[in-house]
Amino acid sequence: MSLLYLLHRHDVKTTVVHCNYGVRGENSDKEQQLVEEVCSMWGIDCVSVRLDADEAKGRNFQAWARERRYRVFRDLKRELNADFIATAHHQDDQVETIFQKILRGSGPISWQGMAVVDGDLFRPLLGVRKEEIRKFAKEQHVPFREDESNFSSDYARNFLRRELKQRMDEFFPGWQKNILALPDRVKDFEGLANELLKRMKSEAGGLKRDELLRVDQKLWPVLLLQFLKEELPYVAHSTGFLEEVKSLKTVQTGSGLSITNNIQLVRDRDRFVLVKKSEDLNQQAVVGRGELKEAQKIGDITVSTATWDGTLDTKNLLLDVEKIEWPLKIRNWSEGDTIRPLGLDGKQTVAKLLTNKKISSVEKKRAKVIESFDGTICAVIFPHMTKNGQTGVISELVKCTSRTKEIVRIEN
Repeated sequence: MSLLYLLHRHDVKTTVVHCNYGVRGENSDKEQQLVEEVCSMWGIDCVSVRLDADEAKGRNFQAWARERRYRVFRDLKRELNADFIATAHHQDDQVETIFQKILRGSGPISWQGMAVVDGDLFRPLLGVRKEEIRKFAKEQHVPFREDESNFSSDYARNFLRRELKQRMDEFFPGWQKNILALPDRVKDFEGLANELLKRMKSEAGGLKRDELLRVDQKLWPVLLLQFLKEELPYVAHSTGFLEEVKSLKTVQTGSGLSITNNIQLVRDRDRFVLVKKSEDLNQQAVVGRGELKEAQKIGDITVSTATWDGTLDTKNLLLDVEKIEWPLKIRNWSEGDTIRPLGLDGKQTVAKLLTNKKISSVEKKRAKVIESFDGTICAVIFPHMTKNGQTGVISELVKCTSRTKEIVRIEN
């Protein structure tokens, strides 16, 4: 409520999201009522969401609740085209976050705690102690309600706050200040990890297998966590990932370790690469010319038609509408598919084209083709942007010229 008051006082355009899990009955409803009334009084848009706590049965409720509310936050952020999700985390939260990681055995790379700005998250009160916020709220007459579950030691954070903290203050005065100093020390450790990673990174992407296996196995988790932090900064790895790291030496080409439900670290001959699992490798779609007046999304690909202004778009693929036999089929490529690449006289197999573009063997299967009604391959869409910025290759037969009026735009 103090954060909301500050945003209001500084005229920051804000939408409030209140998640009510209903686990504390009347008190949960009174908290929702307070938030809605204050927002109404201050002229702030408020979205209240009721979540079904029964979904968490058999699971860690705290983890489930966090996952669900952040899903709501991000869905709404996209809908509103907002800049940030602002949360009221404070300095005491930071101490608890770092301390819990130490107690749970996390390595130094994880001791950095939370950042004030972290992707789409904004934590403006992170440097302020809870006691100061409480004092501020009383002085400024900011209304708030105390969640009575804060007084229970059933949850790890509450145990730290209510029981362990008092004893730590007695025996180790200044321990919180020492905890907050750890992130600066971690930066030195992180610098060493980055120097090692520079040697391991492959020009084709991923990590050189020989270079990684050459260092002490105890360093593998540290290096891989740093690699993931760079490549997938907002993705949390699965709990079992670091346990599986020790098996990297025996992983065969095409196999790998699961980082999340849909991302793997896969061996591709002499390197390890990050690969997104395809939910449906056989996913395909047939689209008519009229359907593309509104953009159609097929998997990661967006297809649409537009009037051409003569501008070439290097990030997307542009095809001349009039040179296509409609409808178009978007499908996974198959052995035997050939294309006449832009600028070439003869045909080339799609398989060879992908090899020439240095698409790895484990990623090739995710490439797609655009096929016209007469069976002509109009374009090949790569599974990712290549090092020189290509999203795919179009056929010489459908290229745009000075006479082109309407185009098909393919975005990946």
